Amino acid sequence: VAIVGVGNCASSLIQGLEYYKEVDEKSKPVIGVMRNDFGGYLIKDIEIVAAFDVNANKVGKDISEAIFEEPNCTKIFSKVPIKGVNVRAGPLLDGIAKHMEYKFPLVKVCDDVEKILKDAKVEIIVTYLPAGSTQAIHYWAEKALEHKIAFINAIPVFVSSDKNWSQKFKDKGIPCAGDD
Repeated sequence: VAIVGVGNCASSLIQGLEYYKEVDEKSKPVIGVMRNDFGGYLIKDIEIVAAFDVNANKVGKDISEAIFEEPNCTKIFSKVPIKGVNVRAGPLLDGIAKHMEYKFPLVKVCDDVEKILKDAKVEIIVTYLPAGSTQAIHYWAEKALEHKIAFINAIPVFVSSDKNWSQKFKDKGIPCAGDD
């Protein structure tokens, strides 16, 4: 999985993966998880292999550290060990909320997204960008299509529920879900 936007939601997901890593198909149901086994996949099968952000204070740090970098303020509920996945600089586009523009330094140059996705063998992109990041979501949806990567849109900008976008994913046989 590649995470796009290493904010509070990404922090909760990554902490949750660590917190629930021992849950398997025989475990009792746990709070916050709909199914312990999803088509044969377990929580421990989810591996974060790439991450992108525009906050210069997060870029270059291991994702286990970047998820706690300000302005993130998610409750810490799990110790996350070093993962060996450094956050890379993504394109800014419209992916920064207006009220956050001056809260942290922004990256100056985007890393080579194409190479990172390929080298990391990304199978799923999960986007956690600010609501209203239409250009940025469309950029990442295009990258998913170009590289035949499943796309999970965790913000309320329509991709999977948009006829044109959903048809593009359907035509290529690539899963697309989300829109919040």
